[in-house]
Amino acid sequence: MKGFLISFEGIDGSGKSTQARKLYEFLKEEGYEVSLYRDPGSTPLAEQIRELIINYAMDPITELLLFESARSSLVWEKIFPDLTSGKIVIVDRFIDSTTAYQGYGREINLGTVSILNHIATRGRKPDLTFILNLPLELALHRLKEQKTKFEEPNYLKRVRDGYLQIFYSEKERDIRLIDASRSEEEVFEEIKTITLGKLKVL
Repeated sequence: MKGFLISFEGIDGSGKSTQARKLYEFLKEEGYEVSLYRDPGSTPLAEQIRELIINYAMDPITELLLFESARSSLVWEKIFPDLTSGKIVIVDRFIDSTTAYQGYGREINLGTVSILNHIATRGRKPDLTFILNLPLELALHRLKEQKTKFEEPNYLKRVRDGYLQIFYSEKERDIRLIDASRSEEEVFEEIKTITLGKLKVL
């Protein structure tokens, strides 16, 4: 089987990291060769860049370039080798996060973001993307004990709207909009069913 790339997307509090981990563990138990990475992160260089992004105040363009640098490292060092060897690769955030957070959220030119996404990934897009869709009020409730620079309400609303725009506009891709307001198990059952259906036709 050729490699298969799955990305999990959604605003903070949507449960995407939990669902990515659950799918990884399920597929491993089913006997698939599977890897799980986080973007930014999962290589020594990308993890250092992640710390810079989290801990330093910076302008939106610098932030965008750091995200893309971390992604380039992840794609080249981890994702491409795994896909070449035929693995399923699950990534917690990928290009759509940058489009939603830096493009729609930080209001950077979407064309610029698209070009940089293409450069960092060498043009590789996910084979399947799950966008965990959550009402803003529920996301903020889940995040009330966390405080990061990515959780200001107006900014997060632009990000959520951006994800919806990606879903409705990029019809050439297989993007699934998942109702993340349900229980963790209900969400996972839908994700599991969709994923197994895709893998069976490969």
